[in-house]
Amino acid sequence: MLRSRVALITAAIVAFAIASISTVTYVSTQHNLRAQLDETLLGGWPPPGAQDPAAPKPDWADLCRAVNRGRPLQRFLEGVQLLKSDGTTCSPAGVDSVVPAASDRTTRAVTLRDGYTQSGTPVRVLLGPVGDGNVLVISRSLAEVESTLNGLANVLIIVSLSGAALAAAAGLLLTRRTLEPMARLTGAAEEIARTQDLDLPVAVSGRDEVGRLGRAFAAMTGALAESRRRQQALVADAAHELRTPLTSLRTNIDLLARSEHTGRPLGDGQRTRTLDRLQVQAEELGDLVTELVVLARDERELEHADVAMPVVVRQAVRRASSRAQDHEFEVESAEWRVRGDAAALERMVLNLLDNAIKFSPAGSVITVRSTPGRISVADQSPGISPEHREAAFERFWRAPEARSLPGSGLGLAIVADIAAAHGGRARFDDPGDGRGALVVVELPG
Repeated sequence: MLRSRVALITAAIVAFAIASISTVTYVSTQHNLRAQLDETLLGGWPPPGAQDPAAPKPDWADLCRAVNRGRPLQRFLEGVQLLKSDGTTCSPAGVDSVVPAASDRTTRAVTLRDGYTQSGTPVRVLLGPVGDGNVLVISRSLAEVESTLNGLANVLIIVSLSGAALAAAAGLLLTRRTLEPMARLTGAAEEIARTQDLDLPVAVSGRDEVGRLGRAFAAMTGALAESRRRQQALVADAAHELRTPLTSLRTNIDLLARSEHTGRPLGDGQRTRTLDRLQVQAEELGDLVTELVVLARDERELEHADVAMPVVVRQAVRRASSRAQDHEFEVESAEWRVRGDAAALERMVLNLLDNAIKFSPAGSVITVRSTPGRISVADQSPGISPEHREAAFERFWRAPEARSLPGSGLGLAIVADIAAAHGGRARFDDPGDGRGALVVVELPG
């Protein structure tokens, strides 16, 4: 688990840090203790008369005979011995003498080294020439130093192990508390994946990375839930709207089929009217299906190209005028560009024009103005009441006075969706003269 891995990594890092500090402490203490021992040995050198020609020269052979406690060599009798020029070694009685090395007899200057006594005790040895080829050996036991270092090593090992254990426990506890929001978020995600319930609440708190992740996850599930609701609403509305043209088509087709099966053909006028109705209803059904496909299109499928809006407006006006020859179009278009999908933008403008054509009387003028960041279409229709202006952009909504006219109520909804997909919005504005309708689309240029 992530908590265990983080705790182990934390413990390893702390253990490494403590071990490093302990190693430095041990080495530093060892160096200081040995340096103090060396200073103690060097503090007693030279012995009286060893290097002063004016002083009485001591008889170093006293080291091998009974010692007069009043003699100046007394303070060197503990751990002292003499390496004679004739190759023999002399030390006071009871002294655990140092095992000489091959190079000790050739010493010409004061030298310090590690060594062992005859009994195997580790000692620090000072070698110094005292004349006539003799070398005086002074030693001090390293037992106290080693004992101190061993005690320090035991303490440091206990501290290191205890620190690592405490760090692991603290890391596990801290990681558990830190990752608790992550565990709740994981549980919520697993529950959502299991139940497909996008409305399941996701508890988030804090301003750290986990809190940001929780808020992002909650926003994502909210967006998915809203998308699902919109999809379900679209399917339900589409099923409702498709029922009417399909019923009408079925009625007219049944009428034609029954006349053929019963051998009682319809009159020429009635047959022609029935076929005309079938053609119109088929066109309306095709337009409805096309508009539903446009509404169901994902915004991510739109292209993102540099689009010249005068070209889009001009093409939309040409298409609208070809099927509404009894209307006049006045176009004022400035040069500006939009980053988006040219085909979708053209459909948006065309839907605005079709909406104006549908509600404007024959021979009226439809005015199109395209300026940077704004497209407006004004007509000479009866207009729309202020309380219905916002609802007009909802799917399948139709004004009460327009429900007898052909159409699906999706035209302005498509306009609003395309505008929103390009970072803009669509709205009705006050035409100013009190007559007609004015639809404005604002887009980031």
